[in-house]
Amino acid sequence: MGRQYRQIEVDQEGDVFCARLRNSRLGEEDIYGFSEDILELINEDGCRKLVLELGPKDPYCLFSVFLAKLVSIKRRLDKNGGQLKLASVGPETYRVFEICKLHNLFDFAPDRQKAIADFK
Repeated sequence: MGRQYRQIEVDQEGDVFCARLRNSRLGEEDIYGFSEDILELINEDGCRKLVLELGPKDPYCLFSVFLAKLVSIKRRLDKNGGQLKLASVGPETYRVFEICKLHNLFDFAPDRQKAIADFK
């Protein structure tokens, strides 16, 4: 995998891909770039187990667009027999998931290591 992504940093532990946002502040174009990066990871790099770290700093973005992209990413992984785990989600960000009634759609882990362990 040595590919460079615009909006995410990625490394791999076994068959688990771990991605985190390069910047916590995302404009609308950045969110679309983030989504393209993740879909490239899934479609071209064969990612089926993805840990997406959203913290430790809460993302500052247009959450409606960001959440829509996360739902799309989860659906793509589900369709390909994969899984998505969200890690290091701060309380304010988690509250947005709750308000939007999406907290039951996603798997959350307190940190990256717990998310990776949950795959096994």
